[in-house]
Amino acid sequence: MENTVELAPDYYLDNFFKLTQHATEWYSDLLTSDEHQWLSAFENLNKPAQCLLVRLYSRKGCWFRSDKLNYQEIKDIQYALDELAAHDFITLSPKLSVQELAENLLTKPEILGLYPHHPKSLKKEALVTCLNKEYFEQFEALDFTVIKLNSEHMIDVLLALFFANTHQDLSQFVLDDLGLHQFEQYQLSKARRFFESREQIDRLIELSQLSNLYWQCDRKQKANLDILIAVMPERVEHRYVDRKREHMINDIARDYERLNELEIAISLFEQTTLAPSRERRSRIYDKLVQNDSFSDIVTDMLAHPIDVSEFEVAEKLEQRVKRKQGIKVPRATKPKCNEYYIELDLSQQRVEFATKAHFESLGWTVFYAENALLNSLLGLTLWGAIFAPIEGAFINAYQHRPLDLYHSDFTDKRASLVAEALQDIKQGKTESVFENFKHKQGISNPLVSWGYISEELLALALNHIPNDMLVELFKVQLSDLKLYRNGMPDLIAFKDGKFEWIEVKGPGDKLQDNQWRWIKEFNRLNVPFSVCYVTAQNLERDSSQT
Repeated sequence: MENTVELAPDYYLDNFFKLTQHATEWYSDLLTSDEHQWLSAFENLNKPAQCLLVRLYSRKGCWFRSDKLNYQEIKDIQYALDELAAHDFITLSPKLSVQELAENLLTKPEILGLYPHHPKSLKKEALVTCLNKEYFEQFEALDFTVIKLNSEHMIDVLLALFFANTHQDLSQFVLDDLGLHQFEQYQLSKARRFFESREQIDRLIELSQLSNLYWQCDRKQKANLDILIAVMPERVEHRYVDRKREHMINDIARDYERLNELEIAISLFEQTTLAPSRERRSRIYDKLVQNDSFSDIVTDMLAHPIDVSEFEVAEKLEQRVKRKQGIKVPRATKPKCNEYYIELDLSQQRVEFATKAHFESLGWTVFYAENALLNSLLGLTLWGAIFAPIEGAFINAYQHRPLDLYHSDFTDKRASLVAEALQDIKQGKTESVFENFKHKQGISNPLVSWGYISEELLALALNHIPNDMLVELFKVQLSDLKLYRNGMPDLIAFKDGKFEWIEVKGPGDKLQDNQWRWIKEFNRLNVPFSVCYVTAQNLERDSSQT
């Protein structure tokens, strides 16, 4: 029977103190005087008031109603509210418009109770728009106290400083406390902070807010895109933060392109260095029949590709350039590979599992592992390198990967560790792989998929895949970890000392670019590989024949 983790009723307060302590220890000089005052005042609050404030920060928005606050560990909510109000952490019965009150805190029946002359048939949203925008003054008519959270930005600042991203929040601590997320015990950065200026912190928070706005708005409306670009913050000297900005610009530029606002799209793509900015510009120039610009960008992509993926795109675009120049270009030939054609009953299970059962009936031991096997083998092999104490790689205790995992210099920074681990595999020394599988079970590793691998699968793979071949496959992955973590075959089969990777294609399915990429490498390395094309068995025909 599994042990159930029971958290203390005020567990979240300790977690919040992790945020405040990190901010004051690491970034005291980047905090404003108001923020220092806020932190000092928070320290001096009574515990119930501290708990209630953290509870409020854990909820959405800045508007709350007292009758919705019910926490077992806070015995006297009103007393805690009064203390928070006395120290300006919240405002009770604040100035707010009738519309703000109705939209954020009232139900439709409550709105009609206060303003009965409005039509009952209207939905709440329409009802709110009918209300006036004057300040609300009938607080005595409410059955609750209106609460406004002041300094709402503090939680954003504290979270950004601690996690250095915009997607982890206080729930991350809960997942860790419950044992649902387990992290390696790596050494944290000592010499270099993640942020070196207040501008960098503010920019990350601004981009997070803009990202939320982006995903919530209707991006088929040009006016909405115009607003997003108008409030796009300026570039900041911080590689991680500005990459987020460039990614967002690329996304918005692509939306303009879809609306056929091509000149705007080009101007935006020109502001970024990230893929696919050059590809999109080249395709737009092609569409506009600006052939010289089209050719120039493709030539630049071929000469200085960002990564393997962009180079492959450039090779395809080069064929288009040549055709437009009147040069006859032979059709690109796909890599050759072994193929199976079988007919199976697909009425009861997915095509991959039906195919797995088919090969098992032929005496093979088969696993549906897709990308998990090779990635996990690499992750277990390079465990020590991935979590090595590289300066700047780890800045808090809740990272499932080093910050530079997908950077071009990831392997160079860990060259000796990577070389040593690969040499062990080459010599058949696989003990560390099994030790990591056993002792690191469940700990987050960006490459290891615990739910898809077993000790049996690892043993079969390491016993059947030649050591030299496995090392060469690892080198392919390390050439671009982000690119080569996808596109691997669905199945791996073992029989009589042999192994074979099998990609399964059901009716109407075809090989994708990331799969062709791996097939090319399999051919180069003489890796046993097949594509199995499956058609659905006609059960009515079969039953009539019997």
